[in-house]
Amino acid sequence: MNLCRTFTAFTLVLRKAFILFVVVGLLAGCKKNNSAVKDDPLAGGYSILVNNGNILVSGFKSEKGTVSTKYWVNGESGDQSKFTQLVGNQQAYRQAVDERYRTGYMYKDRNGEIQRYRFEQGNGGEDGQIRYYKNNSMVQMGNDSIGVMTSVTFYNDKPYFAGSLGKKSPGITGGTSYSPKKAFIWDGDSPLTELLLPAESTLFWGVSTVYSNSPNEFYVGGLCGVPMYWKNTDPVVLDKRFGEVWQITKSGSDIYAVGLINKHNSNSTGHTACFWKNGTLYELEDNAQAYGIFLDGNDIYVTGSVGNVPARYRPCYWKNGVRVDLPM
Repeated sequence: MNLCRTFTAFTLVLRKAFILFVVVGLLAGCKKNNSAVKDDPLAGGYSILVNNGNILVSGFKSEKGTVSTKYWVNGESGDQSKFTQLVGNQQAYRQAVDERYRTGYMYKDRNGEIQRYRFEQGNGGEDGQIRYYKNNSMVQMGNDSIGVMTSVTFYNDKPYFAGSLGKKSPGITGGTSYSPKKAFIWDGDSPLTELLLPAESTLFWGVSTVYSNSPNEFYVGGLCGVPMYWKNTDPVVLDKRFGEVWQITKSGSDIYAVGLINKHNSNSTGHTACFWKNGTLYELEDNAQAYGIFLDGNDIYVTGSVGNVPARYRPCYWKNGVRVDLPM
């Protein structure tokens, strides 16, 4: 079982715009929520992998307006070179946005070669056409649909994509803004498949993740106001309270989805990090949020951050529900 064929698009605060990456929202949250800590660093985990006994976490760090990808190896800060060397073949991890605010994903194929994927967010493509970048080469979807790709999964080294279709309209401060309207999944060759929103949806911010364990079985996480995902084209709603699903994987016949719920039905503060196994909720910790999951035998690893507001987010992971704090 290769859990890390799945990974997330980590957008926390400015979800409705779905244009810039989480760090923009986090920085705004610092200034807005707590001026006393607005210059403090922020960090969180995106992806967690286990390979040959090594626990690998990739995430972001934002400090004094500078955003960078942060790496941890066995609970200590590490660099990208060492981190990537320890990543197993056919495993992948999430990075922070690049200088063009493109979301980043690194995948090591079966031959040990690194494949780099980048997705524009919202206004990235001025013409609105759907595209992605593989190893800095642009690949166009080849139709006139307006939308963005936000996540990718791999099966036997073949990428499968998910994202949103929407519309563009004049922005308040000039330019254009993008509004997602429906989700899609795409195999890179055939026409894309649209996904209908569940009846319980209160809104739609976009797609957070996609996972596949065969060419005919897909799981797509949607940001719909309630924690949910699509199995192929069928929506599965996990809770009626506000929540989000940020990663999905499968082990045998068991389906795992990781994310957060909010017991006060708030979409901004005081979340509870959690995961679902076959629809059953397992809470990890209040005032926390979870974004990545990895199964290693009987051990369940989850990464994310602790903190009740973005200004106080600090990186961590949980092993079988026990939290391990990570250095900033």
